[in-house]
Amino acid sequence: MSNDAYNTPTFRALVAAIRANVPVLLWGQPGEGKTALLEAFGAGNGYHVETIVGSVREATDFLGLPVEVGGDVAYAPPAWAKRLAAAEAGLLFLDELSICPPSVMRAMLRIIQERVVGELPLPGSVAIVAAANPPTMSNGADYLPAPVANRLMHLDWDLPVDGWLEGLGDGFEKAAPPRLDSLLRPPRPGNRERVRMAVKTFLQARRNLVKPGEPSDPITAGRAWPSPRSWDNAASVLAQLDPSDEDAMLVVLKGCVGDGAATEYMAWLAATDLYDPAQVLERPSMVEWKSRPDRIYALLGAVAAMGAAGDARTWHKAVAVMIACAKAGKPDLALPSVAKLVNAKPAGVEFPQALREAFTDLMYRAGLQVRELAVA
Repeated sequence: MSNDAYNTPTFRALVAAIRANVPVLLWGQPGEGKTALLEAFGAGNGYHVETIVGSVREATDFLGLPVEVGGDVAYAPPAWAKRLAAAEAGLLFLDELSICPPSVMRAMLRIIQERVVGELPLPGSVAIVAAANPPTMSNGADYLPAPVANRLMHLDWDLPVDGWLEGLGDGFEKAAPPRLDSLLRPPRPGNRERVRMAVKTFLQARRNLVKPGEPSDPITAGRAWPSPRSWDNAASVLAQLDPSDEDAMLVVLKGCVGDGAATEYMAWLAATDLYDPAQVLERPSMVEWKSRPDRIYALLGAVAAMGAAGDARTWHKAVAVMIACAKAGKPDLALPSVAKLVNAKPAGVEFPQALREAFTDLMYRAGLQVRELAVA
């Protein structure tokens, strides 16, 4: 089983969500290799995998059995949940989510929504993937409740046919699972900050997409649609992808916030052509400060986030970017980012005089508390 056979936008989006620990729902017909591939992928990449098939389970398998402990009634978690919680890295695969009895479906959805089995919280080391049959494609399949659907990244399962054919010819039992690190490299420095500032800047201009409300159509409500939660999920998963992987980015966005919002965001991103904040930290002179204000705003926010979270050296580099922006005649664009850096100044570090000169008066006029910055 070669990595190239599984190096598809859908599979890269799935792997990115697993690494970001955003729950995923795979939509597709049975018999397309979802279970076998997820189990092989998880085990081959160091995850302890537990596959739970909803159609052959009872609600108590998820809610826990009532037991008396010291005169009180508690709900004991099943053995599979304990194994996941004890593992260094776990992958829970909830299969046949939409065709199990209603009581079982509600119990499975509680795990996705609350990450609790019985009274056992699942640790952050456990990723959750579920599989479901669309109601329009399977008799007995039910719609997902909108509040639960909005917590998930939805993927239409696209069977990697080349990989399946390879396993058919060579023998599936002999096939090595695709390697996570070859499909998805570790995120670049500053990628998380870059993505989150890009999403923030876009939504500041498209506020109607922040919380347009739950769709009235039950089919649409049971899939991906924009909300503060789903945008946060999208940003978390996008941060795991290479910035040049536009195909997987579009899959992630459609899976979290829906087709319309995804298309708008990708069009805006292409037009804005954002800077890489890690590169700008090393060379502020590369910035064309007279370019689009939203482009500069997104850059400065990402640089400030990196500086606030980094060491003293990174903080100084971030401050240097702000000073360069002010010298180029754009101090107002940098003001929110400067305020963040001022509040995050490492202990024992002095404010550069150039920063004081460029921003002290401007911050006072904006009503910001900068007494420490103003001290000579």
